[in-house]
Amino acid sequence: MSEALVVAVSGATGHLGGLLARRLAAWPELTELRTLGRRPMPDLFLREGTGTPGRRHRELRHHVHLQADVRSAQAKRFVAGCDLLYHLAAQVWVGSGKGALEQMRQVNVEGTASLAAGAGATVLASSVVVYGAWPDNPLPLTEDWPARPNPECGYALQKLAAEHACADVAPSWTAVRLSAVLGSHADVRVLRALAGYRVVVPSVLGCAQALQWLHEQDAVEALVAAGANVLRKERTGLLVNAATADWLGAAEMASLAGSRVVAAPRRAVLAMSELGRRARLSPFGADRAVLIGGPLAVSIDRAGTELGWRPRRSSREVLVEGLVGGWRQAPRNRLPAS
Repeated sequence: MSEALVVAVSGATGHLGGLLARRLAAWPELTELRTLGRRPMPDLFLREGTGTPGRRHRELRHHVHLQADVRSAQAKRFVAGCDLLYHLAAQVWVGSGKGALEQMRQVNVEGTASLAAGAGATVLASSVVVYGAWPDNPLPLTEDWPARPNPECGYALQKLAAEHACADVAPSWTAVRLSAVLGSHADVRVLRALAGYRVVVPSVLGCAQALQWLHEQDAVEALVAAGANVLRKERTGLLVNAATADWLGAAEMASLAGSRVVAAPRRAVLAMSELGRRARLSPFGADRAVLIGGPLAVSIDRAGTELGWRPRRSSREVLVEGLVGGWRQAPRNRLPAS
């Protein structure tokens, strides 16, 4: 790794982006950190407890933040020339109205290509949803299994396209396919939906379910390890899963939540989910409900071999923490206030 390192983090005002930016302050080689996001961001290094112990503030690396759209020329110039780009910026939820899905695609695909082209190396925060939730999926899915995103899930299709964009334009790149990430900094809409498990765990008739819940700090460490690996240029174009070693079925999740499983035909599950989204009862429409239509649990062997990374918490532990603690005061995609 270079002794003078310039790193950029897009999506830095989002869930994982803010946590990752704070974590990167511990890199001794880091001389400049550029953060890009849709919202303002405070100076990370004025916060107590950040940075390397024993260093005076004037010796800490320079931090500069840009509030801009990832598709803009301003964002492209801001990232250009950095040694490493962590690309976490993404539109997770499809908006409403005409052209909403196309706007989402522009952010997730064209925005990725624009930024990755100017960076020395890129770590893309991708998702296991690129594999698709299909009844014939093996357990667990390895990175060699073909990506078959469910057509109802625009986010999955766009994440796969973003991986292809990195392959086309990035000089060096790694895609970290993250499972569902939970933690006290998660979007409140996700945590609100999780609370619904205390009432019922939905299931598709005739389809096994297998989900993994990754703690946010484990996700951050996987991204850090991927960045260190790609900077060493040990391998480019690496696809690596980041999840827990265990996974949970619908019955197990219902048991942990103290609720019950309610199964319905696939078409009914998708229709009811879409009605709930349109009524603003849930952020999850058919595009997310389709992801319980088959097992979607991945192997993390490659992450251990290539990155030396292993999660510290299990899916069971993370889900229980979310259900019991509730993280009711979790900020909506913001860094904590203290």
